[in-house]
Amino acid sequence: MFTCILYLLVFIRATCFCCESPSFSLNDDESLKCDVLTRIDSGEVCGRIRTAEEHVKYASFRGIPYAQQPLAELRFKELQPLEPWNKTLIATEEGPICPQYDEIYGRMARPVGMSESCIFANVHVPLQAYCDECKLICQETGLPIMVFVHGGGFQTGSGNSDIHGPEYLVSKGVIVITFNYRLNVFGYLSLNSSAIPGNNGLRDVITLLKWVQRNARAFGGDPDNVTLGGQSCGSVAAHLVTLSQASAGLMKRIILMSGVGDGGFYTASPAYTQTVATMFLTQLGINSTDADEIHAQLIQMPLEKIMEANRIIQFNTGLVSFVPVVESEHPNVTRILDDYPSNLVKQGRGNLPTIVGTTSKECAFFERRIRYLNLLTRIKEDPTIILPVNITFSVSSPEALKLSETVENKYFQGNSTVEKFLDYCTNSFFVYPTFKLAQWRASLGQQPVFMYKFMFDSDYNVVKNALMLNYTGGGAHVEDQTFVLRVNSMMDPDQRSFLSLSRDDLMKHWMTTYMINFMTCSHPLCEKQSDWPPVDEERLNYQLLNEPLFINNINITDDQRDMFQFHDNLYVMAGSS
Repeated sequence: MFTCILYLLVFIRATCFCCESPSFSLNDDESLKCDVLTRIDSGEVCGRIRTAEEHVKYASFRGIPYAQQPLAELRFKELQPLEPWNKTLIATEEGPICPQYDEIYGRMARPVGMSESCIFANVHVPLQAYCDECKLICQETGLPIMVFVHGGGFQTGSGNSDIHGPEYLVSKGVIVITFNYRLNVFGYLSLNSSAIPGNNGLRDVITLLKWVQRNARAFGGDPDNVTLGGQSCGSVAAHLVTLSQASAGLMKRIILMSGVGDGGFYTASPAYTQTVATMFLTQLGINSTDADEIHAQLIQMPLEKIMEANRIIQFNTGLVSFVPVVESEHPNVTRILDDYPSNLVKQGRGNLPTIVGTTSKECAFFERRIRYLNLLTRIKEDPTIILPVNITFSVSSPEALKLSETVENKYFQGNSTVEKFLDYCTNSFFVYPTFKLAQWRASLGQQPVFMYKFMFDSDYNVVKNALMLNYTGGGAHVEDQTFVLRVNSMMDPDQRSFLSLSRDDLMKHWMTTYMINFMTCSHPLCEKQSDWPPVDEERLNYQLLNEPLFINNINITDDQRDMFQFHDNLYVMAGSS
């Protein structure tokens, strides 16, 4: 007989945890005030009852370790299984974030502690998973689960609720799981060896997904109904994970927001990761070429010294530095990327129902960073910087210079401005790769792909307020996410996010409805599917999200077709189509 999903068992006694906060006895000499208690494969976990939108209550378990912390000799190694704990884990506060140097999120990210002991998950559960009017209920199937991979250029960010608040989704019956994973040098340094293979950030995502499979039912979730989502480089990571044979069976569908595996702002080329690794090791004064010796030195090196070198490399390389890479096979290492993402897509990997989207003003989000880096001056000194990175590292220097002239003639016409660069950046790094993925998938006749363009002018614009930006013409990078996950750092915790029935409030409802429908029936519009058809290979149709409660599925425009053809030709000229 099916047992109750949440392992409340004898701890609840005659009382329902959603109405009272029972005390529990630990080791006969400690008492624990616990709102909600469950048991996962590592032991008992105590969470809190919190309040979402519309005063909806939900259970929140924060700071749960999902693997051993990668310390000492485990630095740069694949995560190892946890040792079970005997007492009750207090999971009421988020754990420290992974070491990073944040130059992206500004006021959107709350200042918190950093540590290499950062491998934590946060699980947010609707009370309907296990409680109804203070009586335990059992259900044959669990609730849908959204596992969300945070963004941050592979260098920064966390799964914390400052930017990734679960309130909008959890109040509508979806379990939301966010988490930390290793970043920058700790997540993506590659020496192409078993000691430091690279892609540890991606391995962490797969480790978390396996943890979800083992423990979903302990939180009232359905392990067979997991949607993997992500934004920016978190979206890239999510997509890359679906292309890996190591992720088979770990998710049912995927949501990609402003990032795909074959994006133009990074390259999975081993030549690139070798270049960055050499710069990093030189900065640290490590001259050895033996991977085991380098690893031995790195695990003894103080965190502060490593992070200072990481900061310098991050500045010198621009927006991203340490990134995912195509791997060789190494003993006792889970291989994640066995080929370039574009090749894996064409081979039929990652064949899952997919939502993929971009915003209309993606790169407006990076304007302050671009000015800080003095990028236009850098481009004058080295014109090849303007090329998509996956082209730069696939051609010779003379070829790269010639291709950069092609881009210059198309987008700048001898008059380079930040505004023109932002337009080019949006098209080249985000929009074109998204259209191309949709076209490839449609041409293979695979599982459906639903594409959107977020072009909503928000009245209370979280991104503008947080980063002190001033742009018009729709949404910037991250903005679509702010209507799916609550930015608690910029919101009053005791108030609604937006005025009831305001445009922003309706867009929040519209975006979350799309996403929850997709998590339920693998289509953004479960009952009116003809209003949002899957992407057609020729029409490259998408949903234009410029007003709430308004369905507007349109074909690629003439200007977009021209942009698409230009980039197709650019990649053909580079020999990397």
